[in-house]
Amino acid sequence: MKRILVALCLLSCILLPTSVADEQSTDYWEVDLDNGYISTKPLIVDSQVIVRTSGFWTGEDRPHVYAFDLYSGQENWRFKNAASTNHDMSPLMHVEAGNGTCGNWSEMIVIGWTDGKVTALDIEDGSLIWSAQTEVVTWGITGAMALDGDDIVVPTRQGLSRYCLSDGTENLRIDLPQLGWRNGVTVTGDSYLIGNEEGVVNIVSKSGDVTNISIGDGMIRHAPIQTDAGIITHLQKDTGSEIYLNEQLLSEEGYSPAIPYKLDNDIFFATSEHVIWWKCDSNCTFQGKTDFHANGEITIQPNQNSTSIWYPRNTPEGGWATGLPGQELEMYTTSHDTYTTAGAGFGESGEMAFGNDAGVLMVVLDSTDHALIIDGKEEFESDSEESSFQVGPEHIVLVALVIGMVVFRSRKDSAMVAKLGVLLVLVISIIALPSISEVWSKEVNELSDSPGDWDDDWPEEWKDTQVVVFELPSGEVVIGGLEGHENVEQLTDSAAIQLGITIEKQTYSIGDMIVSFNGEELDGWEFTIDGERSQLGISASEVSEASVVRWSPA
Repeated sequence: MKRILVALCLLSCILLPTSVADEQSTDYWEVDLDNGYISTKPLIVDSQVIVRTSGFWTGEDRPHVYAFDLYSGQENWRFKNAASTNHDMSPLMHVEAGNGTCGNWSEMIVIGWTDGKVTALDIEDGSLIWSAQTEVVTWGITGAMALDGDDIVVPTRQGLSRYCLSDGTENLRIDLPQLGWRNGVTVTGDSYLIGNEEGVVNIVSKSGDVTNISIGDGMIRHAPIQTDAGIITHLQKDTGSEIYLNEQLLSEEGYSPAIPYKLDNDIFFATSEHVIWWKCDSNCTFQGKTDFHANGEITIQPNQNSTSIWYPRNTPEGGWATGLPGQELEMYTTSHDTYTTAGAGFGESGEMAFGNDAGVLMVVLDSTDHALIIDGKEEFESDSEESSFQVGPEHIVLVALVIGMVVFRSRKDSAMVAKLGVLLVLVISIIALPSISEVWSKEVNELSDSPGDWDDDWPEEWKDTQVVVFELPSGEVVIGGLEGHENVEQLTDSAAIQLGITIEKQTYSIGDMIVSFNGEELDGWEFTIDGERSQLGISASEVSEASVVRWSPA
């Protein structure tokens, strides 16, 4: 009997880790894409999850589009654009197989890139079907494309192009005087609507004629929304933002507006201060707003009898909120939460896909078993930790061993107590091993020497101070001995002032970006901290008292 008990305990110890892993892997998987961040929502198409990476790229790293098996997380294919080096934030476009006057086409994924390319990939294996090139003025394509029958309409950096889906033949090209950023295009019955950085909505007829509406002094960084009442825009300004119906001001709102979403007659907006709800039929009426910080993609989750609205939270706490503005929102959080502008993606059977600025793709197959939706209060982290404990097989084994030791102790069988004690130590070690490994890994990483970016030719008194390097076209300029700055933006501003370097910034949904030094835009600018590229923006990237920040052309 004793031997049987010991054998069962040993068998439990052997099977325990495998059983838990198998249980966790059946309805959830994740993958760290490692070489960038996710700034557009992942697509769930049939049995695949398709996602793109974005960022500033150096060395051999470049942006990719990945396709993973929905159920296993196994990578099916990937596509790399070796020429794209800037922020790729045009949402992926899924196109069903079809035919039209210009030919037939297979099911595909169409991607717009910041090097101006448009690529159509076969959804099954990622092979290139066709490619087209548009203009680049610092950046290329950053806005949302739209389908129009057997054509795809592409908002470019300074205009609009229309391509046949079957072979990529361009059948309409419109050059516009204004530059655009995240300037998505909207298809109406007889025209295309596209905004720009000068607050103008261009109305392009399908035959190529252009008229426009000047909304105001600001930037339109989303596809204009056509309603029965008129054209809705959310104008980004230096002092906040404004929502317009045609040229009529509806409301003044907060900074850094998100990309609004239209659902029937309901339109959902967001800023760094609120999520907002308007209803527009023959007139537009305000419905409500709730405090929240969202600057990216608003998405919807179709349910059996209703539709849920989701907003990504672009703060260090991250996560996604769901609910209607004017009501309390619920939060969906993960263990990888950080700054987030990518909307949540949803499948037809309740699957969910999430991605954030850390470049981690997370897929939930059974949302009922991963109930991470919690109260929308800021103290949710502690509530989540307190409620996360669940009794598992390992706890049952522990209790059984302790009871066994007590029983044999009462029988004065010290040999059996010792054997069970050894098994108890073994089970505890197995349970603790993942946590010990994680802590050990973090300690090793902290002890590992950073490659750094120190130049031995610099003055010795710059040691253990903050240093900034500008690799300008006219030559390298460096200043050290700085101190007290908490992030890259503060440190760069201080260095530029002391060196007489002028900085031009622009505010985007991902935060402020430096677009030029001394008027030199080039192909964009990127920074490293102590020789390593940051995945965060200039205001969110922290520096130490001995950091070296280096700015160089992208």
